[in-house]
Amino acid sequence: MYSSGELCVLVFFTCIALAVTQEGDRLSSSVRSLINTIRSKINNLEEELETEGSICTDNDHVKTPGDTVTGAVYTRWGRTSCQENATELVYNGFTASSYYTNGGGASNFLCLPMEPVWADFDDSSSSIGGFLHGTEYQDGNRASRLFGENVENQNAPCAVCQSMQHKNVLMIPGRTSCFGTWSKEYTGYLMTGHYKHDASREFICVDAKPEKVIGQAANVDGALLYFVEIRCSSLICPPYVNGREVPCVVCTN
Repeated sequence: MYSSGELCVLVFFTCIALAVTQEGDRLSSSVRSLINTIRSKINNLEEELETEGSICTDNDHVKTPGDTVTGAVYTRWGRTSCQENATELVYNGFTASSYYTNGGGASNFLCLPMEPVWADFDDSSSSIGGFLHGTEYQDGNRASRLFGENVENQNAPCAVCQSMQHKNVLMIPGRTSCFGTWSKEYTGYLMTGHYKHDASREFICVDAKPEKVIGQAANVDGALLYFVEIRCSSLICPPYVNGREVPCVVCTN
């Protein structure tokens, strides 16, 4: 395969060759030999480009082996799969975080893979350190109305997804559609922990049609997810509405 520098040289000499060809009768045998050599290399180059399905223009970026195309990666909370169009599943698993009554530990949710690979370990239980628990849906009555089914006390799955077309990802609270040229990956409801519980929680966008972890329907608590409502104390209402559940959308661009 020719380098970008060789391509430029070949194109340059091709232009000369085409111009000189018009002077046909005055060409020396050595110049004719040079033109034939250039034409042969160009033919070989065209065959290579056709094989790889590439098109070369003056403004094209010639990719090197080190070039990569990186798509936006995001977690689809409450689901085990990604959107079907131009999105790839990296892995799926279980939504996990600290216990809802623990005042310490981390506040964020994690997507634990279904197939862990362990390093060195000690299986004896400790009373210090951080702990991870499964995450249960709460708000049974509202879940039935907003999600279309009662998922209370069911454990929430998750899926880590990669967009094959876009590099940036953004979760927008308070909307079910994206702005401008951004593309919608999924919509849902903003959820977090109960405001009176000791453990603080981040806001996450749980899919509007959530799934459940099979075999984990018992009410054993752990981390808990509740819907988020608007409070018109210092928020401007309208456009916001007191007591209304907050939707959300995950967008890529």
